[in-house]
Amino acid sequence: MGVLSLIASELPFQPWQDFMETLLGETWRDHIELVSRASFGFVSVCLVASISHTLNGLIPQRDEFGENNPITTVLVALVCYLLIVMPGNGLLGPEQTGARGTFLAVFSAIAATELFLFLRRRRRLQIAWLSDADPQLPDTLRAILPAFVTVSVFLVLHELLTHFSGTADSLFDAALFNLFGSIENDLMRALLYCLLSQILWFFGMHGTNMLTFVEQTWFQAATDANAQAMLLGNAPYEIVTKPFFDTCVVLGGAGATTGLLIALFLGSARGSNMRNVGKLALLPALFNINEVLLFGLPVVLNPVFLLPFLCIPLLLTLLSYFVLSAGWVPLSTHAVSWMTPLGINAWLATGSWTGLALQAFNLAISVLLYLPFVRLAEARQRAASNASLRQLIASLEDTLGSYRQRIVNRQDAIGRLARQLLADIDRDIDTDRVRLVYQPKLDRAGRVTGVEALLRWRHNSYGSIPPNVLIGIAEDAGGVGELGRWTLATACQQLAEWKAAGIEGVSMAVNLSPLQLADPALLQHVQQSLRDSGIQPAELELEITENRNVGNDPQSNASIAALNEMGVHLAMDDFGMGYSSLLYMRRFRISAIKLDGSLTREVEQNASCRDIISQVSQLCQNMGVRVVAEYVETESQSQLLQQLGCTELQGYLYSPPLEAAACQEFIRQRNASAPAHPVNAEIFHATENV
Repeated sequence: MGVLSLIASELPFQPWQDFMETLLGETWRDHIELVSRASFGFVSVCLVASISHTLNGLIPQRDEFGENNPITTVLVALVCYLLIVMPGNGLLGPEQTGARGTFLAVFSAIAATELFLFLRRRRRLQIAWLSDADPQLPDTLRAILPAFVTVSVFLVLHELLTHFSGTADSLFDAALFNLFGSIENDLMRALLYCLLSQILWFFGMHGTNMLTFVEQTWFQAATDANAQAMLLGNAPYEIVTKPFFDTCVVLGGAGATTGLLIALFLGSARGSNMRNVGKLALLPALFNINEVLLFGLPVVLNPVFLLPFLCIPLLLTLLSYFVLSAGWVPLSTHAVSWMTPLGINAWLATGSWTGLALQAFNLAISVLLYLPFVRLAEARQRAASNASLRQLIASLEDTLGSYRQRIVNRQDAIGRLARQLLADIDRDIDTDRVRLVYQPKLDRAGRVTGVEALLRWRHNSYGSIPPNVLIGIAEDAGGVGELGRWTLATACQQLAEWKAAGIEGVSMAVNLSPLQLADPALLQHVQQSLRDSGIQPAELELEITENRNVGNDPQSNASIAALNEMGVHLAMDDFGMGYSSLLYMRRFRISAIKLDGSLTREVEQNASCRDIISQVSQLCQNMGVRVVAEYVETESQSQLLQQLGCTELQGYLYSPPLEAAACQEFIRQRNASAPAHPVNAEIFHATENV
């Protein structure tokens, strides 16, 4: 919002200025700039609060000395910062709270927070009475003396600064004056200015604003000297002016970031996070505002971009100084608004096509130098994202069904990835990135009696996302919501299309999360899907995974009873994972159980698996329940499972999950002949082996 406000108020085009004045009056700029002042104008204050809060969070929230309340820590850090920057009259301005104060904000936040937290752990500074009072009071009292000592230290520092230089800001400017005033060569002064500005920017501080004193004292003065020379009829003689940096060095913002932006579109993959950040930064970059790119990519604190970010402006300074000193491009004689877009600013500053040519050449140099670092950064980001994805998968598998901190609430790379995936699936659900594939289930005669709908999602950055990850984070966030409704409706519609094509006697199995059973709207969604597709309730089978505990709450029980009443079949998926299999068979009527892969995969090698399957099959036979064996991969495994009592078989021995058209053809051919052996692999030549 601060960026948009700045563009609207400072846009250097007279027709825009005239239009806004006609629309809002002569003071229109003051009103729009309020947004910029309220955002950029308090960036230092926000920085103190965020750094202090983060440092407080790096220690245990409660130890032997009580709770480390982040609000208390932030307030102490803010008071200390204000003591450092507040002028003698006590009136704060944008110089103290805005971008110029970021260096002191970082220093004050770190120093004050670390000192306060250190003192808070000193027993002699603890006020331990009133233990029976309000629980909040003892923790607050324990912070009083550490806060008092911390603030006192900064008060002494404030007095020292006031005594020697008036304010910390004036002390900083005095140091700059001594540093730059000792340099006689204007090229060396320009290179030092470039280097310091880039270093400050790299650490997240507004280098341009913080070096305003240098800019005004030397570079703006050089611009005025050239203008004065022109008025007197003399040739301009100052090379390093403010327009020199704006048009030749700072191309789109600190670090020549327009070159970085172009390199992003040339060197990053389509749909990647880096390219998306580039799209977001494009509009501000047209007006030389690059904070979106610096902090969003990020360039700030990113070691991959440190070398080009520091060196490219230095190189452009040297090249431009050489070209201008050789007389190939006219020297600038008047100031140009820093927001003027590239090309236009070069023409206005030099009044010559050679100025445009120099700017284009410098821009091309910056693009070429940034390009390999963009590719390196994307490769590192991709590797880090893949590592986070593997950790997310491991976290879900290790804690499946157990109590844990919700992954989507974690404040680490795994938590951020989980939240990103949740947002991305909502975006992709209506695209071809999210689809269903179908794996057939066969009876002992080799006839297809049903198919299971399986969710597949190809993420534009991470590729194929494992379904258990997708469902796991959806459940972790509190429910599958739109994803579950889409899956149910799509599967029912697909069965209807197969029936219209002449496929009969096949049921559609759809996985159902136990969390969906607790949703009062589930029954309505099932009825709507059946009604829209026209299939019968008995043709739909909802598979409830047994590795998640089915709630015994009134709503879940009511949903199960209503589904049974409708005639929808219920199956228990992953039967044997170790929760409450037999209890579920007692609680509600099921039509089938699907043996977990840990049983069926080891059935030939493990006698215990054979005993369990045999006993479960006998129980199911007595109760009139079908037994489905998943992960059937060999003929000998299939025959043994049938001998143990399994009535239906599903696995790669017969078919991988198929796209809808391939599955339809498989069902048609299989049921036409019902062979006793697996179908030849050529049938699957057009399928995706997932």
